[in-house]
Amino acid sequence: MFDFKNPGYEIIDAHVHPFSCYGCLDTTKRGGPTKDDDFVTVLKEAGISHAAGSVIRRIEGADITWETIHGFNVKALEGRDRFGGFLIPGICVHPHFVKESLAEIDYMYHKENVRFIGELVAYMMGYRNYAAPEMDPVWDLADQLGMVVNLHLNSIDEPRKILKKFPNLKLVIAHPTASPQEYEERMRLVAKYPNAALDISGSGPNTWGMLRRGINWAGKEKLLFGTDFPIRNPGMYVAGVLFERLSDEENTAIFAGNFKRLMNI
Repeated sequence: MFDFKNPGYEIIDAHVHPFSCYGCLDTTKRGGPTKDDDFVTVLKEAGISHAAGSVIRRIEGADITWETIHGFNVKALEGRDRFGGFLIPGICVHPHFVKESLAEIDYMYHKENVRFIGELVAYMMGYRNYAAPEMDPVWDLADQLGMVVNLHLNSIDEPRKILKKFPNLKLVIAHPTASPQEYEERMRLVAKYPNAALDISGSGPNTWGMLRRGINWAGKEKLLFGTDFPIRNPGMYVAGVLFERLSDEENTAIFAGNFKRLMNI
């Protein structure tokens, strides 16, 4: 029987949403965590040594304020400090608040040692277009500082436009998707840029041979392990990677090596 306590590899989950809203996606009804301690406990039980991601929930109308967004970032820092660095905070930024977003990035980078932006989920945060011109200063600053940005796409055109302007940006596309065509498009795009990658969270990893195809299209350095916990079952992703029977070198890269390289850790 597979031992999740000793999976044989360091595993960093590059895509979680800590403490976001345990009931808002019906995760608690399906046996998911109901409190912060449970969130971390479940990930550790799956063999995961660190997890990165943003605090998010759906905001609309009058709730779309910088105070709300900043509150998510504060919560992410609190989680990092409370759990001894197990959680790697991802911060939220927003095109309606570019000045505030730039100040937040600067502060988080220089004062809090934060190196991760996202996952940004536009439809949850009341906007639609990451590639809008007003976001250029945000991507430019992230690029200059070498921060990693994780995006939940609205369309493949968005990262194409962003990477054309900022070809060295450390941009991670979230999710392979359940569509083989979309997955191939995403992998072939990240293959073109030195610091672009895709995390395997969400839909798609249950497709047989998914990782091998991605490696064939773009190389082992272009895939990051991720789960989208608490929406998804993290143990299924750990076991799924191992069951593809990749080489030790490929498993090491996907489980933690690629994330550590992008994050300079």
